[in-house]
Amino acid sequence: MKTIVVWLLLLWFALVFQVARPEFFGSGSLVIPLSIGCIFWLRNGTGVLIAGAALLIQWILSTSFAPIDVVVILVFACVAISRDSPSDSGWPSTTTGIRDAWWFRPAIVLCVGLTLHASLVSNFQAENLWPTLRSSLCIALPVLALTLIIARTADQFGLRRRPVW
Repeated sequence: MKTIVVWLLLLWFALVFQVARPEFFGSGSLVIPLSIGCIFWLRNGTGVLIAGAALLIQWILSTSFAPIDVVVILVFACVAISRDSPSDSGWPSTTTGIRDAWWFRPAIVLCVGLTLHASLVSNFQAENLWPTLRSSLCIALPVLALTLIIARTADQFGLRRRPVW
């Protein structure tokens, strides 16, 4: 229960910061990586529900087109979680391939989600896609990396009941 409250507060503060200072934080650069971190931290329906609610609130506040990016992020994250059970991946990891890296699936979900989000903003122009995406990734990748490193560290020190990766 405490973890759920912490994620709710963290996502709420990210929404507040992103709406209050849009010139510092690009659209989706805080909420999307924290939502993905929430899904991969909790690894259950509650995490998907919390992240989906935060992404839908962001969509309502940003007044962009249809929330296709929200749907794609949630579906990709659910597929990544369902395919990455600890019994299937040989916990602890014994492979060293990039495809089996613990950070690879969340990073792919983030990149796909941010690309869709950047292309669905209301003032979309094809020549502005890369600068918008680059500025969002400069904030989103460190936020997601910090979230994943904290989750991995919590697993290594035994602060969680079940392993994440």
